[in-house]
Amino acid sequence: MSQRKSKIASLHFFTICAVFTYIVTILTGCINLFKGYVADTFYIAQLALVILTILIAVIAMCERYWRYNQTLRYVVYVILIAATFTGNVFTLLMFVSVLRYYQTSMKGIYNGWESFVKKMKSNRIAMIGMIILVFMLTLSTASNFVFDTTLATQNQFNDLLKRPSLVHPFGTDDFGRDLFTRIVVGTKLTFFISIISVVISVILGIILGMIAGYFVKVDNTIMRFLDVIFAIPSLLLAVAIIASFGASTMNLIIALSIGNIPSFARTMRANVLEVKRTEYVDAARITGESTLRILWSYILPNALSPMIVRFSLNIGVVVLTTSSLSFLGLGVSPEVPEWGNILRTGSNYLETHSNLAVFPGLCIMLLVLSFNFIGDAVRDALDPKIQ
Repeated sequence: MSQRKSKIASLHFFTICAVFTYIVTILTGCINLFKGYVADTFYIAQLALVILTILIAVIAMCERYWRYNQTLRYVVYVILIAATFTGNVFTLLMFVSVLRYYQTSMKGIYNGWESFVKKMKSNRIAMIGMIILVFMLTLSTASNFVFDTTLATQNQFNDLLKRPSLVHPFGTDDFGRDLFTRIVVGTKLTFFISIISVVISVILGIILGMIAGYFVKVDNTIMRFLDVIFAIPSLLLAVAIIASFGASTMNLIIALSIGNIPSFARTMRANVLEVKRTEYVDAARITGESTLRILWSYILPNALSPMIVRFSLNIGVVVLTTSSLSFLGLGVSPEVPEWGNILRTGSNYLETHSNLAVFPGLCIMLLVLSFNFIGDAVRDALDPKIQ
């Protein structure tokens, strides 16, 4: 079958994952019906998710109709990008699959994206982890409209320490707040803190690592400075920063970012030292190309793969550190529904109401395991030595 007639395999795979995520999110949202009352936007939000689920499924089933029609293809792009704002990352991956297809396969160029997705699909544990992550993020995003979020923040003194039931799937805490709602609402904050702090670390680590690896004169100065930071345990460094400047979301992100910069910078420096000795970099210097262009166009793209792997693996570590700091009372404010805060409250009732600690603990465990499994799969997929 020719390239033009073959289906976009990754598009259909991510469609199945996206539709499954939406269906599970809709069904989970229906748990709120047992409470006797729902949020004002519950039915509208659920209907919107149903319509979006149908649209995503139709896009894949009707691929042959919009595939060669530029106008319809742009409509598909808009729908997929808009759906990404619901937290369903699989729709973004669908967009990437279609875009890469028209950038490569339609022009007869090798499509590395399809090969990467094929390798990722072969790791079923990583795919399960990916579905868990995207489901958590989608449900948390939808919670603003599907869940009555006041149940997560306002005290309900008539519902103190209730056992798990259909009305309260995970029970209630010592202030009567619904534990399930608190965990769902707190997912966004946990994701936000973890991902943003690692992104900041990656960006600064790449910049410092490239400068240290390419410019010999400043290499020793930069690396010795980073060694000082690296010698301090990241958790202890975060505690010191937060104790000095106060507990807040911004200070927590800064503290977590600083502690991870040295590891990313070291990895990038090692990659740059290897890449800058290659023939194509020497050829670029001989032809008179500027240093900035050499760094941006030749060294960075070829030194980035290990950083992507380290990024996915480090998020799990940061999630644990974030939860640990909140558990110690050094993270976000105590009243904020963040998983570490929820676990801290539940630890006081381990003997009498263990559900208050077990459920947030399981969520943290699933999140960390999912990121680690995905990181391992990305490493295997990007390693050219693994067939």
